[in-house]
Amino acid sequence: MKKYSLLLCLLALITSLTAQNDYSDYKSHVVIGAFEQESNAESLLSAYQNKGFALSVIQNNFNKLHYVVVFSSKDLEASRSKVFAIRDQFPELADTWLYNGNFSKAHLTGMEFLGLTKTAEPEVIEESAGEEDEMTQMNDEPVLMKEEKVPVSEPALKEGEYKIFLRAINQTNSRPVTGEIEFYDGQRNRLISRLPANESLIIKEPNNGTHFVKFVSGIFGFRPEEYTFDLDEPKNNEHGQVEVNGDSITVNFNLIRFNKGDFMTMWRVYFYIDAAIMKEESVMQLNQLLSMMKESENMRLRIHGHTNGNSKGEVLHLDLDDKNFFSLNGTHERTPHASAKKLSLYRAYTIQHWLMDQGIAEDRMEIKGWGGKKMLYDKHDSQADKNVRVEIEILEE
Repeated sequence: MKKYSLLLCLLALITSLTAQNDYSDYKSHVVIGAFEQESNAESLLSAYQNKGFALSVIQNNFNKLHYVVVFSSKDLEASRSKVFAIRDQFPELADTWLYNGNFSKAHLTGMEFLGLTKTAEPEVIEESAGEEDEMTQMNDEPVLMKEEKVPVSEPALKEGEYKIFLRAINQTNSRPVTGEIEFYDGQRNRLISRLPANESLIIKEPNNGTHFVKFVSGIFGFRPEEYTFDLDEPKNNEHGQVEVNGDSITVNFNLIRFNKGDFMTMWRVYFYIDAAIMKEESVMQLNQLLSMMKESENMRLRIHGHTNGNSKGEVLHLDLDDKNFFSLNGTHERTPHASAKKLSLYRAYTIQHWLMDQGIAEDRMEIKGWGGKKMLYDKHDSQADKNVRVEIEILEE
């Protein structure tokens, strides 16, 4: 009886000690990169900030690395599913892995994580004898999850269709670049569509009798590159940037940044008429400008605003504390009888203050309003809308 009582006491003590450990902050985190330098982690975060992820950089206090986390959950299976989904959607993120825990201790295996955090008995999934756990720990560094091989039946290509991958890489840091690649009929030099970079796509031949196509990278902040080749014989190209992998064609764009003294036009930044307020579709190119400035902390810019003609009129623009960069319903200022030069200056000011709102120091930017002094076309020309533009001049890098 005494032995039985002693055993009960020991069990009670163990239970009490275990209860004192709080695992409420333990989660299963999906990680797309880990770096010693926080700035490198921030660069990767910036590259994927428009992909629908809940991005954050978290320092692992155990190994002192900075982790780029895109998803976190107490549900291990939800995080595992997210890993597979990211690997499928973004081939360049094939090394995506899980970190289980609270970033203060070594990574937990899946079984350890479930043992510490489960509140109810989960459904048991039988595994084949001898299979290892999906995540293991080696030298305090995560090892990639062992992906379950689930057969996926891809739809067969129809006649005239081609699988293509447009790989756009920043040559400076070897990171993938977010943006669009222009797809042209290579025979007629006619724009067919704009395609997302770094995604697996299926395109149709341009039906021009030759199957020649042209791809042009006009991603803001990088020097344009273009490659023309025959879809039926893609390897026969003089530049050597086209590869064939099975039934998929890969076009490699190794993009080079613009330098000091260069000018870049923000053709994809749009303003409302008679206003220095941007339309929401401007965000993609604004983010590309932001990435460029974050990548080079010494870069300084001059933002040039231009209009179509020199007419005067009422102008809607931001006030000093206004953050409604993309809405006409904000507390904006109205200036009657404003000159075209004033409108172009307000538009440069709007971009400057959007960048400041993203953390870029004001002294890294100058603004200049030209009005209609430097029009590209006559104000009545069919392409006169291109006179309304913002140009970025690199002063220092």
